[in-house]
Amino acid sequence: MSAVLPFLAKFLHVRRSELDRTLQVAGFAMVLGWAMYTAFNGVQAIFLTKSGPQAYPLFFIILALAVWPMVALQGALTRRIGVTRAFRVILALNVVAAIGVFIAYEVDESPAVAFTAYVIYSVAFELVMLQFWLFVTQHFNLLEGKRIFPVIAAGSSIGYILSGVTTTAIAIFATEPLIFVWAIGSAVSIYVTSWLEKRLYRPAFDDDAEQFFADEHVARSRHGFGTAVRAAVQYLTGSRLVLALILLALVLQVASRVGDYLVALIFVNATHGDLQALTILLGNAWLASYVVQLVVSLVIAPIALEKLGVKNSILALPVFTLVGFTLMAVSPVLITSLFLFIVRNGLQTGLDDPAENVLGSALPAQIGPKLKFLLDNLVLPGGAVLSGVGLVVTQRMTAGSLEVLAVIGMLVACFFILAALRVRGLYVGAIYERLRTHAISLSDFQQALGAPTPEQIAELQGFIRQGDDKVRDFAAAALGKLAPDAFASMLPELTASEDAMLRRLAFQMAPPEVISADQLGAAAFDPDPWVRAAAAVAGTSKRPPWEGSPAVLDRLVDANDVQHRAAAVWAASFVGDHKRVAMALADPEPRVRLEGLRSFAKMKAGVPGSAAALIACMRDPERDVKRAALREATRWSSPPELEADFVAALVEGLASGDREVRRLAAEALAAQPAAALAQTLPLLQGRGDAAPATIEALVRSGRPELFEHARGHLEHQMTEGVHLARIGARLSAAHHRGENGSAQHVFLHVALDDYVDFVAESGLAAMRALHGKRGFATVERGVRSIEPGAKAEGLETLLNFGPGWLAAPLAQLLDRESFDPTTTRGLSKAELEALEKHPDRWVQEGARAVLVGPGPGMKELIALKQVPLFSDLTLEQLASIDRLMVTRHYMKGELVFREGDVGSELYVVLEGEIRIHLDGAGRDVTIARLGPNTVVGEMAVFDEQPRSASAEATVDTTVRVLRKDRLQVIVHEHPEVLLEFVKNLSQRIRQMDARIEGGAPPLPQAGEG
Repeated sequence: MSAVLPFLAKFLHVRRSELDRTLQVAGFAMVLGWAMYTAFNGVQAIFLTKSGPQAYPLFFIILALAVWPMVALQGALTRRIGVTRAFRVILALNVVAAIGVFIAYEVDESPAVAFTAYVIYSVAFELVMLQFWLFVTQHFNLLEGKRIFPVIAAGSSIGYILSGVTTTAIAIFATEPLIFVWAIGSAVSIYVTSWLEKRLYRPAFDDDAEQFFADEHVARSRHGFGTAVRAAVQYLTGSRLVLALILLALVLQVASRVGDYLVALIFVNATHGDLQALTILLGNAWLASYVVQLVVSLVIAPIALEKLGVKNSILALPVFTLVGFTLMAVSPVLITSLFLFIVRNGLQTGLDDPAENVLGSALPAQIGPKLKFLLDNLVLPGGAVLSGVGLVVTQRMTAGSLEVLAVIGMLVACFFILAALRVRGLYVGAIYERLRTHAISLSDFQQALGAPTPEQIAELQGFIRQGDDKVRDFAAAALGKLAPDAFASMLPELTASEDAMLRRLAFQMAPPEVISADQLGAAAFDPDPWVRAAAAVAGTSKRPPWEGSPAVLDRLVDANDVQHRAAAVWAASFVGDHKRVAMALADPEPRVRLEGLRSFAKMKAGVPGSAAALIACMRDPERDVKRAALREATRWSSPPELEADFVAALVEGLASGDREVRRLAAEALAAQPAAALAQTLPLLQGRGDAAPATIEALVRSGRPELFEHARGHLEHQMTEGVHLARIGARLSAAHHRGENGSAQHVFLHVALDDYVDFVAESGLAAMRALHGKRGFATVERGVRSIEPGAKAEGLETLLNFGPGWLAAPLAQLLDRESFDPTTTRGLSKAELEALEKHPDRWVQEGARAVLVGPGPGMKELIALKQVPLFSDLTLEQLASIDRLMVTRHYMKGELVFREGDVGSELYVVLEGEIRIHLDGAGRDVTIARLGPNTVVGEMAVFDEQPRSASAEATVDTTVRVLRKDRLQVIVHEHPEVLLEFVKNLSQRIRQMDARIEGGAPPLPQAGEG
């Protein structure tokens, strides 16, 4: 089996690390598709024989009006209880609905019952498939989805094909029992959703488009449907391409409804209204349709998108729709109706849907959610109502003439073609506009254009000759990919260019056979090592190979210059030099190691002998190298003999001070076996960033036993956090009454807050893992906001997200002002002694300070915690910073620094006061007086400019001093400090702007220097 998996992954165009998840969800799609479509064949056949095809137009209208509010209710249910639980509720209701429909058929299979049952089933089908894709998107990010969703759709198609076989087998005896397949499939799917939820991990995502969809989800739940409509309509009226896409989708809906009605009339006539014959015909028609769809999606669509491009592929469905309606107008018989039915449905799902998915690359990412909202809420119901009303009118005017309906279909298909041509023209223009603004990838550009026209080739050549650097290089790569002959004709011009990247692309993108030995020989001594590497690769690819390639590569490998060796590693990935890539991962230079990791990725991790070096890169002291190695770790499996070291490196990543390293390590660990994840469990008992990162990894993993362990740990932490938050509220209330104001009580309060913040971070990490795809990043920004309205909205949405065991206590911890002290008295000795036994070190020290007196360094930590630059750091982090600082004492009147001095130190005032003043024109102007727990002089430490003011001690003063070199170490390890500095600087700029607007001259701000 292990030998088959690589071949299967390659055939399905997914990564081996994604194959297991892909097959599990595709299997689920197959089961669900089989159950729903088997019942569909039966319900539709009963509807057509009992109510008659003439009821179809009314059905279109009622279905559109019924689906819309039901989708809104489904959305509310999903927001309330979560995607998976809502899915199970919907599936359970489908079981009940299926049994109810069968009983109704047995009692009275009348036209009204048949019509109602068809509406119920159709609404249920729409809701189930909508929730299915919501469930799926939780477990795949956008980049994974581009590869994996077509495979899942193919799984649905296989289920639809199996439904045709099942329909024929059961309909020989009776049609009504097909409804039980609906009930059985829904019941099985309830179990499958629970099984999958426990085994599929939730990947993190950072793609802009995905973030915009998540933000839209949250915004719509906050501001309501009307606001969402107004925001979406602004794009409709402001973009010609968006309007054209809406019109294209509308005409598609109308054409589909007209085709369905016409085919239904012919199917009923061909079977003479016999229920059994019609059921079997429908089953076989859908079977054939989805066989075509499967072939088109897996075989034809990739070739068509590559050769024809999206701009031409979107014309296929309109043209074949016109052909189908024309055949029907000439001869409205069963064979022509099957052509229209099978080809239109097969092409729509197999080619047109993938092509329209790529259309979105022409639009800015923020427009995608608005466009989808318009399609779901205006176009789909509007198209159904419009076509239903039109068909009712046509029925009465033409007495249901098949030929007249076919001619109407031809007219609609013509409008369909015109709409597609309009989109095609605007789409190509939008693609070139995105090229000019560097906002499109090469693969999307290639899929958009396919084989370029002579005019498009000339335009790309113009960009190469006259565009800016990025456009020029992109256009050269695009021309080499899309039009190799035209690119080859430019080879002399490109190899002589002053732009080194163009010279490199000339050898990298041109067919090797058109590159002469003289051109390769000249490039072998190019001043740019990357050009030499590209020439060597091109020479190796020639037949016969150019004899100079090995020498060029050897000179690059042996060079002392880092760029030369990096270029050699880049070339190694193209010539299949696994040994060179493996050696690069252990190179002493970070730049070479980084290029080695890129080559490792290009070779799909198939680099023998590289495992130990890759694991070492996961521990690399260079941040970029470590991050790149961890990105590879998310899709790489270590050999058994190094698995322990590999997992240990990932566990170490969870404890990193780099937020991105922690995220990547957590994501990689989430995909590892349960035994590997179990090694992270000891980190839950620690403090710092490692514990929340571990929680996120365990929750993302979907491993039932590990999830339950994480849940138990979180529930205990949340209970303890709420308890300590209440004690903190009592201390705060006592302080406001003038009690417990000593430094010891302040330190205890800080320690309690510190622990509560830590517990809240763990809870937020779990919520990110559970609800990242639903826009939790937006909610997290809200609950962290200092603006009361935004915070209140964020907390409300957090509670709606659930689950209750996590969301309710987490909301309390994030809104500590809501804690009312249960008693007005201070802490008793027994309570303090209980806190002294708390497992957290800082809570222990805080309680001990109140009981027996302050410990060493307590005053300094309190001062640092109250300094805005360091206020977001934990006590553990502050303790490490405090160890880098020194204490100084200044006597009254002594200068701390003088205006014009070059600054290299930052000061935190512990006791006393420092006066910031300006001396000039015989005047001494006081800017500010800074007392305990304030920071002085941070500006000069960051910007290396002379001090802008003088500072002197007005009384005997004690300060903690942090030198510039040590501050840079802190900023590297704790970026939060730098963010706080930026926030502080922003506030000063705002204050200065306010002074200028008020007519006062701007003055140096407090603490400046």
